[in-house]
Amino acid sequence: MALVSLNDNLNCTQEIPSVEVVFHDMSRAGFVLAGIVIVLASFTFLIYIDEVLFLRKVPQLPSERKARYYFLLGLYPVFSWTSVLGLFIPRASILAQLVAICYLAICVYQFFELIVDYFGGKKKLFNMLPDHGIPLKSVPLGCFLCCFQDHAKLTRGNFLRMKKLVLQMAILHPFLMFVAAVLEANGSYKPGKIALDSAYLYITSLAGASTALAVWGLVMLYRLAKEPLSNYHITAKFFSTQVVLVLSNVQGMILILLAGNNVIKCIAPLVTETRGIELHFLMMVFEMFAISVFARIYYRRIQSSEFVPHSIEDCDTSSSTDPKFTVTCRL
Repeated sequence: MALVSLNDNLNCTQEIPSVEVVFHDMSRAGFVLAGIVIVLASFTFLIYIDEVLFLRKVPQLPSERKARYYFLLGLYPVFSWTSVLGLFIPRASILAQLVAICYLAICVYQFFELIVDYFGGKKKLFNMLPDHGIPLKSVPLGCFLCCFQDHAKLTRGNFLRMKKLVLQMAILHPFLMFVAAVLEANGSYKPGKIALDSAYLYITSLAGASTALAVWGLVMLYRLAKEPLSNYHITAKFFSTQVVLVLSNVQGMILILLAGNNVIKCIAPLVTETRGIELHFLMMVFEMFAISVFARIYYRRIQSSEFVPHSIEDCDTSSSTDPKFTVTCRL
């Protein structure tokens, strides 16, 4: 669905339209769709506020874990509103992506730390998993890089290597997006242009390699923690973070490449490359709303084992003998 009026007789231009041009040429259907996008983004933000207020009313949760919950749940409104800005202000799309990718990179690292926090720290993690080997053949790189070894011993050195795999994304991705923003301002960065002299090719390749390494490190730790932390709904929480990582990278790259090869037709006044990015932003708003609803369900299921000692007086613990017990607090 187009946000602007369709005119097949107009030729594509290489100039990215301003926000005034976008709204001037927007059709009636485009205004309706724009309203839907803003409403969904607002609901996504309200869901986040609701979650923050809920968690604030559970004083038994450690403050550090609460902070991680706030950060991880903020992923969806951040992506939703940066997508809205990129959708209506095409010339700011690279800056919108910069903010979103920086936040996502930090969230991936925060989720790694959350898993460690669920164990009670690194020392308890090693005590609880003394005989567990690190599953090297984990997606997306394990099948290619570890053909001759299925597992590695869980040692402090190997744990630190997994952590570095995740941490490098939080450092490299913001730097790459900053370089992309600088090159775009200079006219040297053209999304969707695949050529040896194209900055997009090299930046996208480096970002893809960095993402794959980070996902590999996170998946290895997740597979180690999947069974011991099943009571924490770790699979659902992992999915709600991982799917954003996949959508933001794979979906955006596919749409930009389709636009660059004229599979996505040019709709005046938007150039083909901009159209691909706008479709990505449009889809992200709908997707973030759906994922935020899903994540809300599982982040509200607080376990009694998450409470700090001697502070569960305000909670119903009548079913505490059940290993999958989910506590209900009087808020």
